[in-house]
Amino acid sequence: MHTSGGRVSTVINGVAYSARGVISLQPSNITVEVDSNQDGSNFRTNKAKPRKAKCTFDRFVDDNGTPLRWSENIMLMINIPFTFIEQDTGVTHLLTNGCFTGDPDIDLSTGEVSNLEIAADNYKTIT
Repeated sequence: MHTSGGRVSTVINGVAYSARGVISLQPSNITVEVDSNQDGSNFRTNKAKPRKAKCTFDRFVDDNGTPLRWSENIMLMINIPFTFIEQDTGVTHLLTNGCFTGDPDIDLSTGEVSNLEIAADNYKTIT
């Protein structure tokens, strides 16, 4: 039987944080588009793009209960290692040389941080 989903641990720059909601990975660094020539035959183009992860977090509270203090300093950080560990499947996703992108939006009523993506130079899966 195939197992998908379940619990996911998130480690950012060596510190474990609580993710909330869905974590979506875009592990490829190319996007492929197909279009048609005038005679109806197809052609494809490849375009480079960053590898990405989309997720929401619980105000980036670490395992010790300390919230990450959002400021420009966080958004300016580079070369950050990000690790997503699927605890129930044994699959680990590594994104390295990464950074945060987007405009963090903190919902004060729920503590959820959204409107944030991770972009990285490298992606690796460990099983």
